[in-house]
Amino acid sequence: MVVSLRRKQVNVLPYRLALWSLVALIAAVVLLQRNPMAVDAELLPGEGVELTREARADVLVVLDYDAIRQSGPAFSQRDFSAAWINLVEQEFGPVAIATPQTLAASMLDEARVIILTSSVSSDLPPSTLDVVRRRAREGNLVVVERPGGQLREMFSANGRAGVRRAQRITHAEGLNEPYLTQLRQSPVATDFIGSTSPREGAETLLSIDGAPVIYALPVGRGHVITVDFDFGEHLVSLQQGRPDEEYRVRSSGVQRSPTTADLVADAKLLGSDVPYADLLERYIAYGVITRFAPVPAFWAFPGDAQGAVVFLHEDARLGDGGAWKLEYENSRRASSTLLTTVDAGLSKEGAEAIHARGGEVGLLWRFPHPTTASYAPDGFGAFQPFERPVSIEAQLDQLRKVLPVNYVRTARSIEGTWSEDWSAPLAALASANIRIDASYAVPGQSGYAFGSGLPFLALSDEGVPLGLRELPVVFPPDRLEGPEFDALLEASAAGHHQVISVLTDPAAFADYPNVDDFEAWLAKFESIEAHGHLVMNALRLDAFQRSRRAGSIRSRIIEDTELPAHTRQSDDRPRHGTIMRLSVEAKERNMSVVVPTRVGEHEFIGARSGTRRVGGELMSSEVETLETSLIGLELRQVPLSQGFNTFEFYYD
Repeated sequence: MVVSLRRKQVNVLPYRLALWSLVALIAAVVLLQRNPMAVDAELLPGEGVELTREARADVLVVLDYDAIRQSGPAFSQRDFSAAWINLVEQEFGPVAIATPQTLAASMLDEARVIILTSSVSSDLPPSTLDVVRRRAREGNLVVVERPGGQLREMFSANGRAGVRRAQRITHAEGLNEPYLTQLRQSPVATDFIGSTSPREGAETLLSIDGAPVIYALPVGRGHVITVDFDFGEHLVSLQQGRPDEEYRVRSSGVQRSPTTADLVADAKLLGSDVPYADLLERYIAYGVITRFAPVPAFWAFPGDAQGAVVFLHEDARLGDGGAWKLEYENSRRASSTLLTTVDAGLSKEGAEAIHARGGEVGLLWRFPHPTTASYAPDGFGAFQPFERPVSIEAQLDQLRKVLPVNYVRTARSIEGTWSEDWSAPLAALASANIRIDASYAVPGQSGYAFGSGLPFLALSDEGVPLGLRELPVVFPPDRLEGPEFDALLEASAAGHHQVISVLTDPAAFADYPNVDDFEAWLAKFESIEAHGHLVMNALRLDAFQRSRRAGSIRSRIIEDTELPAHTRQSDDRPRHGTIMRLSVEAKERNMSVVVPTRVGEHEFIGARSGTRRVGGELMSSEVETLETSLIGLELRQVPLSQGFNTFEFYYD
């Protein structure tokens, strides 16, 4: 009998186990349904876009994307040759971009400045080398970055001292105070190639640790300039930030995600009132390139503005009320960008009102991190046991549903939250068709922590452009340290000519109304106007910069020629000098062009527009030019009409 009962219990045991397992499973399902398990979302580094362009431009940049991708793998070993694209687009506007596969002889023949980046300067085909040498002899400028092989033998110092880690910039020829001292104080993040002796006949322009790193060699009627330091590593480190050698970003806080403040390359950049990256770019553009090849450039701002201020208002809870400052901005003929989360409560009516007032609505991105993400259920049909962070694509789709336009072009990661993967957030933004990101900021500290106030071209881990530009925040909310707003404006107007992005929190006024703070914000507009700056929203700034890049500039220098009769000091004495002939296409109104005040030993004496010959006679009208400068280097500025413009500039 006992044995029989035991047998029954043994037989029933599997059924009991199955029953209790089913009960546990049902309980787990109910528990997960009511309390879904959070699943992390991972951002992956992007591959980038291989930019090539056949533009009507004076400047040609040659780079090899295959060589760039094959460089590295460590960050300090990566070839960031694409940084030259940023320099030329930022300082000149249009640029022709070619790879070894797309480079045509006609592109070399049409360019007045040929930049051979480090990705191509060690392995030029003999036929290309011959054309490059011929173009220099014909009076043009060739720039070679860290050349090797025949290119180094022909134009550069011997490089036998090997690669050295740079400590500081020690000399910049032709740069005056205060910019010379500023450049000497710049943080340096690069290697340079040392030589046992200087190149005979070359003129040193920039030195690092006492060694020539930019020098010019006369070749025929032209010059070849050698750049013997890693320009790309330096520029990318200062602007986009410096990760570790494996492209990882380490958080300075405990148990939190990295933020963009963790990207700052050097402590000297914190609170800096000098845009060190732009200072070097502009010295290379106007202190080196135009010194030997006087090429024109589109001015960086509309009209005769000395700079721009971009107001960014970030809101996660006021909804339609987040744009309350726009009414006051409109009264000062200004507009701004509202960066809003999809759960802030912005309505269609509110978005339409912002659009009607000339404002822009961008995305305040709820970054996929537990402290900042917005979650959505995930599972199978009605069974939703998990929750995942809402993707940036889904957030943009939700935001577009309330907008009167079908696009969002500007974004910012909420609280500046970032990932451990250096370029992954930028790649995610670029793949979502964002053009301007404003995530880079240091909380509570104003200044150029990323070496620039201008939007710069972001690069992938592989050194390839991502098709997106980063607009660093220069003046954050609740500033405690760093330069005053008026001091930044004054330095910009005096010669740095910057974009000063101001980030505000509209809800701060709602929570703690303070008349003094409000009046201080209103006073900014008076100071902006007094310093000759424009207030623009991020979308308008991007549109203007895109017009600069899409325009065309072609110039020609005619030396030792007879100048037109109207330039003569007396009717019976011909005047000889240099003429710069210029053909420009301006893609929008209120654009202008700048040219050097000096060409060689000749000074600017006048300009005429619409120059053409009719029946053997020169027909044109005199043009008034404005005096301006960039980092103390003198320029002449001429306004343009939308469409095609022709000019002659005269130098004696």
